Amino acid sequence: MEKTVRKTKFYMSLMKEKLWLEDMAQQGYFLKNMNLGCVYTFSEGEPRRLVYDIDRFDLPKSPTLNEIREKENFVSLAGEMGWQEVTHDEDLNYYFCKPYEEGGINEIYDTPEARKIHALKYRDHYLKNAGEISRSIIYFDVFMILLAVLARSTTPLAVGFVWSGIMSLFVYFIERVARMYENDLRMGCEEWLRACGREKDTKKEYHLFLTTAGLTKYLHRQSRDGWHIIRTGAVSYSFEKGDGKELYYAVDSKAAVNKRRRKRCQRKISDGKDINQQNHDWQVASVHEAEQAGLEFVCAYACNQILYRSSARTDFGKRNRFLYSWMICWCIFILACACLGFLTGYMTA
Repeated sequence: MEKTVRKTKFYMSLMKEKLWLEDMAQQGYFLKNMNLGCVYTFSEGEPRRLVYDIDRFDLPKSPTLNEIREKENFVSLAGEMGWQEVTHDEDLNYYFCKPYEEGGINEIYDTPEARKIHALKYRDHYLKNAGEISRSIIYFDVFMILLAVLARSTTPLAVGFVWSGIMSLFVYFIERVARMYENDLRMGCEEWLRACGREKDTKKEYHLFLTTAGLTKYLHRQSRDGWHIIRTGAVSYSFEKGDGKELYYAVDSKAAVNKRRRKRCQRKISDGKDINQQNHDWQVASVHEAEQAGLEFVCAYACNQILYRSSARTDFGKRNRFLYSWMICWCIFILACACLGFLTGYMTA
């Protein structure tokens, strides 16, 4: 009789989940079933080196013929490459595995174009869920306003305010997860391991820097020790080991670009229609100016900023400015809401 083992784990990252399943296979535990997104059932056997991959197949309400046949065609093509469908969970994430091939292709999505399609599939899935929750918040708020008018009470308004705040934070979390999936799945497994500091010659550190001076000085110290930045998040920094060449860093932003343009009597870069801050004309201008100044592009930093480096000191970009301008806006918004709530409660008391 086949012996099975159950383990409960919850992963927000498909990459981490795949690596864990591969590690379990090398210990002699092979995925057999998956439930609730966190309950894994394994069968025991002789340890082997397997590789896993995960994809999702959820049809829209009115699918086309190609969409209906997508999973069938995918499984057939994956089977020709040696991949075997293992199981799927309630969210229609399908798990595939195959024996590891030394020097061979060990990922279903092995090209940048294929990874982009895979990443956008997961991103759009989570953004769709976030949109549906946002609509439900609006419907609930309208209902609570009507209830407050009919009942002539402020209690429904208070309940609606608190509930909307909680659900808005949840929507923000889902959107962050969607972006995380997109960023992770655009990379191959080896590239992701390096970006996360999991290889021998890489490392990952967590710091919160409030000013550009604090960030650039930290990166400068790391470069003297031979650690060069390859990827950043809001508070995470991934480095790879190199020579001990001393490098200097600079941070540029839209405000800094426009400030330089004003000094040159050039037109300010702005787009009144760009509500979501998706127009990147300023970044194009920033890269051109940085290249002319002899700086090398490193990566796009959090909060719509760009990180550059150079072998010589530079005064390019933002000086000792606050990195998280959006944080100030949020603090002002929260303070205004708190004052409004206090005044409302005081006047109705």
